[in-house]
Amino acid sequence: MQTPKKVTRDSEASRARILDAAKIRFSQNSYDGVGVREIAADANLDPAMVLRYFGSKENLFREIASQAFEVEALLADGIEALPERAASLLMGEVDDDAWRSGYDPLRLLLASIGSVTAGPILAEYLHRDFIAPLVKAIGGREARERGALVAAQIVGFALIRVAGDSSEGALPRRKSLKQLLVKVLEDLSRAR
Repeated sequence: MQTPKKVTRDSEASRARILDAAKIRFSQNSYDGVGVREIAADANLDPAMVLRYFGSKENLFREIASQAFEVEALLADGIEALPERAASLLMGEVDDDAWRSGYDPLRLLLASIGSVTAGPILAEYLHRDFIAPLVKAIGGREARERGALVAAQIVGFALIRVAGDSSEGALPRRKSLKQLLVKVLEDLSRAR
């Protein structure tokens, strides 16, 4: 007979477990469809602990959103590398521990952008951490417009990927699709 896994009372570990559980829950369901009790159960904690560490579900969501849209990895080798990196990520070619655990920042965005509470939080961090750095990296004429279009292509493609993953008609001709996506992103991100 197996003994139940002992949970220690380490505040840092408890906080991390809550964040991990909430990231997965908010990736799988909308902000409004996720409850503190579910998050606490996934973290193997009392719901009061979630409120103790974060104050509210909204504050917990805000902390997750504040780390969801970091563009640094896509821009690590400069704007020139962004199209290929973004396409690889969107095509599911990037092996990422967080994604394998069930957390997907793009699904988080898609699931909750329509929420009266979560939508403005997501919009704030999407702009601050994703669009604004893209605009700066793109530079030149119409950088704001092109940065917004690059972000729109990435988020739009993520929506199609999510829909394709959940339908019988999976994404057509992956190689061709990736090449077209890279071409579009290259055109939008090229300095003018």
